Amino acid sequence: MVKQGFGELAGAKEALKIAMSICRPLPGESCRVEDCLGRVLSSDVKAGIDVPHFNKSAMDGYAVVASDIFGASNTDPISLKLVEKIDAGKVPKKALTKGLCSEIATGAPMPVGADAVVMVEYTEADKGIVKVYKSIAPGQNVNKVGSDIRKGSVVLNKGILIKPRHSGVMTALGLQEIKVKTRIKVAIISTGDEIIEPGEKLEPGRIYDINSRTIIDAVKEYGAIPVFLGIARDDKADYKEKILKGVGEADIILLSGSSSLGAEDIMTDVLADIGKIHVHGIAVKPGKPTVIAEVKDKLVIGLPGYPTSALSNFYIIVRPVFDSMLGVKRKGGFVHVKLSRKVASTIGRHEFLAVKLDKGLAVPVQRGSSAITTLSEADGFIEIPNNVEVLEKGEQVEVRLF
Repeated sequence: MVKQGFGELAGAKEALKIAMSICRPLPGESCRVEDCLGRVLSSDVKAGIDVPHFNKSAMDGYAVVASDIFGASNTDPISLKLVEKIDAGKVPKKALTKGLCSEIATGAPMPVGADAVVMVEYTEADKGIVKVYKSIAPGQNVNKVGSDIRKGSVVLNKGILIKPRHSGVMTALGLQEIKVKTRIKVAIISTGDEIIEPGEKLEPGRIYDINSRTIIDAVKEYGAIPVFLGIARDDKADYKEKILKGVGEADIILLSGSSSLGAEDIMTDVLADIGKIHVHGIAVKPGKPTVIAEVKDKLVIGLPGYPTSALSNFYIIVRPVFDSMLGVKRKGGFVHVKLSRKVASTIGRHEFLAVKLDKGLAVPVQRGSSAITTLSEADGFIEIPNNVEVLEKGEQVEVRLF
């Protein structure tokens, strides 16, 4: 059978919009706080308590009645009587009245009657008498009830990707479980008679399965669950069996290879037979031979066979789809630097150019989409719009970091 070509290519944004429209938002599930790192909140977190829930000292020093030491100075100190020592975690036993003070540690509860803490550096204690050499205002060096978090307030919004600073807030509220989005399951299938597993004898014409390893790890890196279904040989029955197995076990199915033109291109035939092809070919470089299909309401993406193209399209299409399903907006890392040399692009193709950062410059890494080292040596990529033919040496570019 002779292939007729890709037909009209979809733009990168159009292809992404179509892929997102096929997927559905994921439901929520309970997750223990100690296991929530890297997950996505599916509902807001509200404070059930004030933080702190008692007035506490922000410094090591002496709890005082601020009006007692008004006017205190290095030349005219004011003396107070020491009534007790309050350590963190201990409840004060004595209230303060005029002329009294309590030694207090950082984080310890304030005694009744005290309204400020004078730092130990501005005091001198001897035989139960504390001389204070500086006046302070009421409330100074005191963390008041609810000054950090007010009871009933929303402290974390749904859709955030949970990081250590977020789990710390949850712990401050005494939470043990929260609601998070379920993890995305991704079925991964490599294709082609020439593909072999690492460890097998490398015969002429055969190549090791690079794509499954890189895509599986890319899926893991993003917090999703990879389900590797093996290598589909160039046989319609094998393709169909593995794709349908993936549809039954996963939320998204990713295939790599066998999507370019040629006699052995059977991926599109199978997908058209068991589902609907929405996109066959994207106007991007690298990564043109990409298929976006729908099988039994599940998104199937056929990534290119070349490793750089496959991983590049994973970054620009699959990862945004993940975020759409999770309802999260990740803040990607960007740097703005100058281009190390002139770069020519192809009019009509939205190009994603891999670059490495060297001495404050973006250095293009161009070894071809068949070379896995193209991305292994890169720190990120720059986007070249489809109407730009040349980027000049020294031009300022935005590098999206991996």
